Amino acid sequence: MIEIKINSPEQILNSFDPSPFHIRDLDDRAAEYIIESAEEVGSANPLLLVIELPRSEAERGLSQDLPTALSNSFRYRATQARYQLRDLFRIGRLSLAIGLAVLGLCTLIIHLLGHSGGSSTFAQMTEQGLFILGWVALWRPLEIFLYDWWPIRKRIALLDRLSAARVEIRPR
Repeated sequence: MIEIKINSPEQILNSFDPSPFHIRDLDDRAAEYIIESAEEVGSANPLLLVIELPRSEAERGLSQDLPTALSNSFRYRATQARYQLRDLFRIGRLSLAIGLAVLGLCTLIIHLLGHSGGSSTFAQMTEQGLFILGWVALWRPLEIFLYDWWPIRKRIALLDRLSAARVEIRPR
């Protein structure tokens, strides 16, 4: 259970968002608090978000629309994170193509240098430098495909859980 105590429903919403109430965006600080709290709960437990308001505010129509606003906001954030993941993989594929091309070019140059009969120290240093350059060109794509996507995927799952979380408005 995640509890939030506020004095009015407007406190949790982004005051610069001109959208109708039921599709309004959350205030960034409120959203991050909810997200951090949900991370602490763990993924095995269902989420319950309890918003405590003064009785007069809890009975307002706007307060009763908060569950829909929260769900829509977290669903929108999950969609944005999916776009971010898609773009990351697109960049990864492009980087991989470039990295493989650089590695292939470096390997070709090393092969040509080997056939030129050069066994000087400079030729050996050049070959080793090209070999290292070729593998370093693959560093970023490997980093993307091995590590960078995990946190985004985890955030998407959390935002999906938050968009489906039960929200209760409780008067105090």
